[in-house]
Amino acid sequence: MNKKEPEPQSEPPYRTLDTSLFEGRFKYFSRDLEPVQVRGKIHTLEEQFYLHPADLHIEPIENRRGTRTYVHMKPFVLVPDIVLTIGVYPQPDEAGAIGEVIKSQERKHKEVEIGQAQAWYYPQDRTIMLWECLLNPFVQDKPLFEDPNMRDLWYSFERFLRKNCTGADRIVTPYHDPEYEHEEYQEFLASLAYTPHPAGAKAAWSKPIELA
Repeated sequence: MNKKEPEPQSEPPYRTLDTSLFEGRFKYFSRDLEPVQVRGKIHTLEEQFYLHPADLHIEPIENRRGTRTYVHMKPFVLVPDIVLTIGVYPQPDEAGAIGEVIKSQERKHKEVEIGQAQAWYYPQDRTIMLWECLLNPFVQDKPLFEDPNMRDLWYSFERFLRKNCTGADRIVTPYHDPEYEHEEYQEFLASLAYTPHPAGAKAAWSKPIELA
């Protein structure tokens, strides 16, 4: 009797959480700026870490070795996936049109990723390190400081971290992001209640968790 071959094991999904973030308005999805729901797919991982002395300029962590939680979020918008059937004219009409839509079919919605956010939680130090939180260029409709979508993305990610990182009492973030002008980025951080970290970590800004 032939042995049955074991079935191949499927890889677990990378992102295992799906959460509502905020309602945004983007020219990319609607010229009339109709609101769309922004959701986030989130991956978390418990990992061992060791911080070198140079890391402490950005991450004010006293316990340089231990276990931390990595959080990776991809914000996205669900949009209809519509297939159009076009009937082509034998020759262009007077207006220059070469055809017309004769059939449209809506399939499943598809996800359009619009940004990225990453953070680590150091439970021994009760510190969240919010490494980055940004929108992709194609949905950046305004300068950083004036963009309500960027602000809402930060607030939403902070809210998720505050809820899931039990025991955290502060959030720390780099004082600069290469995607933006230095002064513009610091003005944005200040509007979110971040200030230069009070001791050490010269490249970090922070705020108490109750301000997040």
